[in-house]
Amino acid sequence: MREIRKKSHRGQLKMSCLANNTKLTLFTLASGRSGTSYLADFFTKNVLQCYSTHEPYLTCGNPTLFGKPVDWNTHQNESALLPVLERKCRFIASRKAPVYFESSHAFLKTFNRHAGTLLNNAGFIHLVRHPALVAKSELMREQLIRSLRLPFVEYISDSGKWVFRWALTGNEQIFRHFAGNILSRFQFYLLQWVEIEYRAMQLIKQNKWQNRVFFIEVNRQLKTESILKQLVKFFDLPHTLNFNMDLRRNRTPLIAPTRITATDELEIQWITKNLPDAYKTMLNSEPYTKCLSLKSFRQNL
Repeated sequence: MREIRKKSHRGQLKMSCLANNTKLTLFTLASGRSGTSYLADFFTKNVLQCYSTHEPYLTCGNPTLFGKPVDWNTHQNESALLPVLERKCRFIASRKAPVYFESSHAFLKTFNRHAGTLLNNAGFIHLVRHPALVAKSELMREQLIRSLRLPFVEYISDSGKWVFRWALTGNEQIFRHFAGNILSRFQFYLLQWVEIEYRAMQLIKQNKWQNRVFFIEVNRQLKTESILKQLVKFFDLPHTLNFNMDLRRNRTPLIAPTRITATDELEIQWITKNLPDAYKTMLNSEPYTKCLSLKSFRQNL
């Protein structure tokens, strides 16, 4: 399944940096726990002439965009946010490889409003995993991190609230719609998934980037070699002759496999029934209507 038509990009967009001598900058449009580390490992092992990174925690000069920048983006604190985004753009431009790829769920939490003006020759890989599996997996990952009492997992937002570093702040538009309701942390992550997808579709629509997005339904397609072959062909990426498919699966250690309980199902139903109309309209449109794995989630919209 592709969000772009095969014929439109080859002759008109010339997205390949090898064709137009402009660095191709690729980001993922994704929530956490949606296969970003798997895709990053695929690029590292199979795509040539490409600077590939996942979440650049240890790379000097390349901001991860987690933490405070998420809060700055939510509150549109441009004086604090823009210097960070511009620093990332300078880092991207300084790489010698003709392709830059970053597979991180930070992009739509931080960069969505300014990507159209700051990014040159951008392309995107849109990863959509079932929201309940994403939410439960993110919840379990947060619980594990907190149980280990790791430092710096929270920061103080500009409003004085403690916020989990890798999540939205809870002050975003969709959470304001549910003000006055007591949400479980599982429901928080469900709403975060919906907000991230809304931002993805707004980003694509506002910048007319429909022909620059390759769509992957994670549950059915991500680990399929034929889909990944279509991906590299779509962006005209140089690659190894044979793909190495022995790729990293970012499982949460010490935690049982993700399971959706009966209680979870009730919480999902309440969320889907009470979503704002704009979000329901989005989920009743492509590409979500073509996702077989999302059928159960969409049935109560």
